[in-house]
Amino acid sequence: MNPLEAPYPVYLVRQKPGSQEQEVVRNPLAEGLPLPQGDILEVGAKAYQVVRLPACEGTYLLLHEVSHLAVRAKAYQSLLQVLKGLMQHEEPEGLLKDLIREAVAVVPGAEAGSILLREGGFFYLVAQEGFSERLLMARTSLQEELFWYGLGVDNWQRGRPRVLKGEEVRYLSSLSTTEARPLFFEHGRLLEIQATLGLPILLEGEVLATMNLDSFSDPEAFSPLSLELAQAFALEAALLLKALKERQALQEAARTDPLTGLGNRRALEEAFSQLIQEARTLGEPLALIYWDLNGLKALNNQEGHAAGDQALKSLAQALRNLSRRQDLAFRIGGDEFVSLHLGLKGEEIPLLIARLQENLPYSVAAGGLVADREDLGSLLEEADRRMYLAKRAKKGP
Repeated sequence: MNPLEAPYPVYLVRQKPGSQEQEVVRNPLAEGLPLPQGDILEVGAKAYQVVRLPACEGTYLLLHEVSHLAVRAKAYQSLLQVLKGLMQHEEPEGLLKDLIREAVAVVPGAEAGSILLREGGFFYLVAQEGFSERLLMARTSLQEELFWYGLGVDNWQRGRPRVLKGEEVRYLSSLSTTEARPLFFEHGRLLEIQATLGLPILLEGEVLATMNLDSFSDPEAFSPLSLELAQAFALEAALLLKALKERQALQEAARTDPLTGLGNRRALEEAFSQLIQEARTLGEPLALIYWDLNGLKALNNQEGHAAGDQALKSLAQALRNLSRRQDLAFRIGGDEFVSLHLGLKGEEIPLLIARLQENLPYSVAAGGLVADREDLGSLLEEADRRMYLAKRAKKGP
């Protein structure tokens, strides 16, 4: 068999008759391809392995397409780069952006993509490639995301990938309302999508994120290789989510009193700066109350520290039970607590204090005020002073 008749690209490099120069003969499948210089020839999205076959008439160069292997190699190289960033303690949020950018570049058929993180009953878009930046932090409900996934709850909880194409995409887009997903209709190019590959991302048995890869040009864009590589990127995303959760847990621990579970002084400072601005925006008062558990030292000496700890926990729970949805409580010292109450008026403070004192089997002193400035330190000093005045008045002269 003449190698030039093979069903793949073949070159024959030979010496011109009567000349020292070389000439290249191509079979029809090699027409338009450059002459390979090494062991791999890359042309556009295709990659070929070059096999050299010496013969008496010259040297044959046989090209064996290895595009799928090249795509896999590039994908895993991208994944290793993201993993390297994680090991070097780069920000997980930034790495998620890198991940979706690499996925769109590497997964065959992908022209755009997005990652949505779950918080409670909603998913928020935190990383995108190929869409408008205005789509970032767009929100969709759990029900809408399940609906867009389209394969039901069981498959969703197993993390099974799904591909929708052509009429399936248009059908789901027509059923999804603009009111439910306004930013997705405005900036997410929903009506342009020809094929979409979606993957629920599981961590510890729970779907905490979704990754979507989209094609705007071809309903048949996603092949089995596309699914294989997308799943590899989804697994990497799960590792990033784990790192993100661990970092959030550390940050939360740094803001939490370990005995009572309430926020600590650092958490108070952060919450106060946010609430005082919110109070001004809404035109609402922000009340601050300073609480002190009386006789903690004596209780520790008489009944032991376990009894004292229980008293502190009881006060913390009483503050939680007393609080409305927009109220926050903090333990800032041994027996000292502070609570913030958005919308609580000055004349309502004594009533709230009395209500807690009536329902707690321990003696508690408190003093409160409406925050009229951003200097938390001076507000705490004034509330502390009022608390001691109330304590002294209760003891009598």
